[in-house]
Amino acid sequence: MSSHAQTSLILSTVSSFGQGDPEPSRALERAGLTLVQNPHGRKLTEAELVALLAEHRPVGLLAGTEPITRSALESARDHLRVVSRVGVGWDNVDHAAAAALGMAVFRTEGVLDAAVAELTLGFILAALRHVPAHDRDVRAGVWKKRMGALLEGKTVGLVGLGAIGMRVAGLVQAFGAKVLYCDLAERDACDCTSCDLGGLLSQADIVSLHASGSNCILGAAELALLRPGAIVVNTARGGLVDEEALREALLSGRVGAACLDVFEQEPYRGPLAALPGVILTPHIGSYAREARNRMEGAAVENLLRCLAETQRP
Repeated sequence: MSSHAQTSLILSTVSSFGQGDPEPSRALERAGLTLVQNPHGRKLTEAELVALLAEHRPVGLLAGTEPITRSALESARDHLRVVSRVGVGWDNVDHAAAAALGMAVFRTEGVLDAAVAELTLGFILAALRHVPAHDRDVRAGVWKKRMGALLEGKTVGLVGLGAIGMRVAGLVQAFGAKVLYCDLAERDACDCTSCDLGGLLSQADIVSLHASGSNCILGAAELALLRPGAIVVNTARGGLVDEEALREALLSGRVGAACLDVFEQEPYRGPLAALPGVILTPHIGSYAREARNRMEGAAVENLLRCLAETQRP
């Protein structure tokens, strides 16, 4: 067990917490709290989270995307009081279990919308103009020009039109693209056309996922609906795309390119890395310095406010 006092510890499971800005860590120090960092440097498994909770017995958790299950929360019921997600998604947390155990759960809404939306746009432009392939060729001494395409005039299908989806819509519309969207709610405050998933997939030149949850949205049946040569982008959640079905669709030419920042298993070591029409990044959606600093600061503020309100130092 840690030598620190039980009530003075905060566990961060975020692999890069504090790398961009030391102020959130300093805020914890000023509040008399000791920060324990993720020792693995990657997304934790449930078992690793349970082990760290048992070892350090933190009063607060600055959480990443690891599975925060009922079992994990129940294992910390004697000491954990607040889970503060460093990020906007919180479907990895068992909210019913947290409520039953009297643990508060927070997230940092709005602070990474621009970062994820700009990465999405960068993916789309890179795929349309074959930027990674041209870069590899030039470095290898090969002077070969691949004909690309414009975003202007394309139809972009957004699966999920929340804050990030809306931001992406505005960016691609500025390039002259038409936007279709599929969402559980109608969005009146945008110049986009609502349609069902099947209609979106059959019409879009580019499909970008911005949905929450972990249920697969693009499986083999859905990918078969795509226009030949369509571009698939996922900056939302690993698991929203069936990665094996996507590989088959790329090999057949049904999908022309895929741009993935998130994966079902991270770090990713799968076969998509061997395909030339794929752009892969290591879950960097929020990794813009300004966004990370705001997100970590907001997460710490949420945690400190909750601990202060409970009046149990």
